[in-house]
Amino acid sequence: MDYAAWMRAAQTGDEDAYRRLLETLEPVLRRYLRRRLRDEEAVADIGQDVLLTMHRVRHTYEPERPFEPWFFSIARSRLIDYVRRSKRVRAHEIGTDVLPESADDQTAPDWQRFLEILDGLPANQREAFVMLKVDGLSTAEAAERAGIKVSALKVRAHRAYNALKKALLAEET
Repeated sequence: MDYAAWMRAAQTGDEDAYRRLLETLEPVLRRYLRRRLRDEEAVADIGQDVLLTMHRVRHTYEPERPFEPWFFSIARSRLIDYVRRSKRVRAHEIGTDVLPESADDQTAPDWQRFLEILDGLPANQREAFVMLKVDGLSTAEAAERAGIKVSALKVRAHRAYNALKKALLAEET
């Protein structure tokens, strides 16, 4: 069977033909991309993108037309998109031989003091803060765990944020 025949069969719902088409196309696609790119990771990423795009637009393939031009136009389009994206990224990157300085101990956060301030909050505010920011729960999950409405949890969290901010800013001055 050739690519076009497998694609025609796949369009009628033959999953076996579609699987064979994808398995046969993958090495051909990789060779096509390797001739144009040196980065093996990019070849793999673009190859996956091409196959996903082909899957998404497979209904646009016209069975009476040759398969290869249709397929390679998708591959070429994905490759061009990658090259354009890469150029944009490189245009904004700045190379340097020296790493930026790290913050000294005077500007490092005092986590012990932060924990003391957090412990000084009312229990319901501290609980809201910990569930949302430490445990990573959604507001709905945190509200359910606390046995309150979402709006009440949001109020508690907002009050906790404001109290923490006020206490931390007061420490700086």
